[in-house]
Amino acid sequence: MLGIYLNLILACLAVLALTAGISFFVSEKESGHTRIAMLCLGIDTFFICMGYAVMGFMPNVDYAYIPRLAGLCAIDIFLLIELAFLSVEVKFKQSIQIFVLGFFILYAVLDIIIFGRPSAIIYVRYDFHTAYENVPNGGAFAFHYSYVSAIAIALMVHGVHWYKGKKLKRDKQFVVELILANFVILFAAFPDMFKGAFSTEYPTFSYSVAFAAVCFSFWFAIKHHNLFSPTVKNVSREIFHSLNVPILIFDMDGIAHSFNSCAQKSLHITEGESPTLRSIFTLSDVETLHLLARAKNGGILQKETKIKAKGKETTEKSCTIHLTTKLDNVGEPFCIICTVLPVCHLP
Repeated sequence: MLGIYLNLILACLAVLALTAGISFFVSEKESGHTRIAMLCLGIDTFFICMGYAVMGFMPNVDYAYIPRLAGLCAIDIFLLIELAFLSVEVKFKQSIQIFVLGFFILYAVLDIIIFGRPSAIIYVRYDFHTAYENVPNGGAFAFHYSYVSAIAIALMVHGVHWYKGKKLKRDKQFVVELILANFVILFAAFPDMFKGAFSTEYPTFSYSVAFAAVCFSFWFAIKHHNLFSPTVKNVSREIFHSLNVPILIFDMDGIAHSFNSCAQKSLHITEGESPTLRSIFTLSDVETLHLLARAKNGGILQKETKIKAKGKETTEKSCTIHLTTKLDNVGEPFCIICTVLPVCHLP
């Protein structure tokens, strides 16, 4: 029964990795080639985990080599993706990049042909799952780990050069996190290399989980590193609060859910308060409903009104409010950005 649960875990990891890769690609549009690499790693991890999970579930050992071949191809491609990513980051000469990648692509193709053929290993059916054993004195197993070892050395060399090329502490920490993540694969390969009791019956589980762990480590490391990249997404909050112009974010019912420091001070909004259009400005109920109805159609609205006097102030200040409606992913309005300007600021 343990084999069933382990294969189910691999299937779940496959779906999670694919979801992580796609979500990163969609959400991190300013990440350049990194988002492409993360998408490829997510897709590749899906084929690694799902390939070996399907192999484990397959009752007929005569066809078990098909999903196992898919998993093996994905493993070799996973390492190539990492190498290509590091080659771009290190910025070696293009001729060196082409030579190194070309060499390892050829190495990977040979590995798939030699270690991926059905006769390279012996498939065994246990009570609830399918596994494999290496052919005694077979050279295919040794060739596979020679490829893994060679590309691991190449990755380490690239990683060290990448680390040395970074000046900022956070960039160096980011590189170290990615390098250390790959040691998980090395440790996970030990049981398969030395044939421990656990790996004899479940040879694919440990390194499939290891590749998934590397994929998720990449995801978390890149996400954390991107928090400090100079993009609009990362500095928008600071810009929002530093502007000397009152800005409020209303929902479609006219209730403010967020406002900057200038708005809180100039409009006399207390901490924890959720003011409305009607409570801040001298708008009648009809005017408020009319504005909200027009805002739901999208676009930019502009209206002259007055700020209600509060506290010690006795005079209502004239102003112009600019309302910009933001649409969600299906084209429906979800919030209104309100900018408050004195009338004298208008041309």
